[in-house]
Amino acid sequence: MDTVGATTLLFLENLCSTHPSNCANESSIGNAWHMAEKRERINSNNTTSALVWASRLSVVATGLTVPFLTNALRHMSSVTGTSSTIAIWALWSIALLSTLVPSSTGLTAIRLALPTISVIVGAVGIANGISSGVVAALAISLLASLLVMSAEIGNSFIELAAYGDERRYLLRCPPAMLVVQILSWLVWVALTIVAINFFDNEAFVPGGIAAVTAVFLTIALPRRFHRFSRRWLVSVPAGLVIHDHVVLAETAMFMHNAVIEIGIETAQSEAADLSGKCAGLGLVITLKDFDTVVFAGTPKTPGGSAIHVKSMRVCPTRPGRAVTELTSAPSA
Repeated sequence: MDTVGATTLLFLENLCSTHPSNCANESSIGNAWHMAEKRERINSNNTTSALVWASRLSVVATGLTVPFLTNALRHMSSVTGTSSTIAIWALWSIALLSTLVPSSTGLTAIRLALPTISVIVGAVGIANGISSGVVAALAISLLASLLVMSAEIGNSFIELAAYGDERRYLLRCPPAMLVVQILSWLVWVALTIVAINFFDNEAFVPGGIAAVTAVFLTIALPRRFHRFSRRWLVSVPAGLVIHDHVVLAETAMFMHNAVIEIGIETAQSEAADLSGKCAGLGLVITLKDFDTVVFAGTPKTPGGSAIHVKSMRVCPTRPGRAVTELTSAPSA
């Protein structure tokens, strides 16, 4: 749970355990808890707004990367220098457009573009030596990359693209899947850089092989990465939706009158794990009666596998904020 909510809950638990008489008035404790929820929501909104604007400014500032690298690029060969310049401007344009028109697609694009700019800047620095321009360009691109990877920015992108009364909560990527994504991205970027250097040295055969592989990955990987930007817990007026085609074969939908509790998971929780074995704190959604969810196919179960659940675990990137908003909503 977020800091304010967790601190208040701990305080109330200690108050009840040490002074039971103070807990006799349930309405007083309830009012204190709701006041804490309100403060938590205000603080969260202020933090998110600050981070969103910081991210936007950092994306704009990343446009200074090429000017900062002018001297370093001038000392590179025409092939590598021109390729680096074109790549940085193209990636920055993608990041800027994604910032101006936020969506789940934009989230995928900007989270690929900005770290790739950082890698290119680092490669230029390695090839030509570290200068003040390289340091400045690397610092700006790294800051922009770190900001867009934050949970607040991820949630702002998908929420700004939500429909009407829909409220989306981005789900945390499971560690094993995150490692696969990072390694795939590194191979993709490395092959592109290697191909350009091969061509620069007139090694056309290995350069061609590396280039073809890089093009194949350019076609295949973004689509796979995008699936992780479309993993949401969604609240709509009619109920709750788990939209996660990485873990589930079918979108799981539950009417509000079928949900009896939404809370932070505990160590004793026996909820079915619908998070893909996500690390960290999660939410537990408890139903009135058993319902069916279908897991996505695996090598052992290509057609997927159905299970009956009465409680289930999911992992929003900000579980404290999610449970506060979901449980305080009039329709929840």
